[in-house]
Amino acid sequence: MYVSYKAIGRNIRQARTNANLTQEQTAERLRISLLHFGRLERGDRPASLEQIAQIAHVLEVKPSSLLVGAIEGDDLDANVPESATALGKAVGKLAAGCSKQGCRTIYAAARAIAEEDKRAAEE
Repeated sequence: MYVSYKAIGRNIRQARTNANLTQEQTAERLRISLLHFGRLERGDRPASLEQIAQIAHVLEVKPSSLLVGAIEGDDLDANVPESATALGKAVGKLAAGCSKQGCRTIYAAARAIAEEDKRAAEE
């Protein structure tokens, strides 16, 4: 399977322009350098799941929207589990064979997404 960081970068750029933010404003809100943000937006640097969750939060989009078209042969909207139990099983299958660090990253990203989704639902 192939991950296209260029596609993620294009999605970040589109979300940023839709939010009427400059690269400078976005980098400042993310507390990263303009140089680093530019590299993420161009797809020159891979973004971690945690960074994707943070960028999505700043740009007020769903993290999955930044991943659309980034994984060759994957449809992010297909077969999305509707219950928490089914989601847990699906994520468990995805994480099977990952390193401890990979599992920590998946957990951190899932936690950030869930917290943001719950916060947005309260508003």
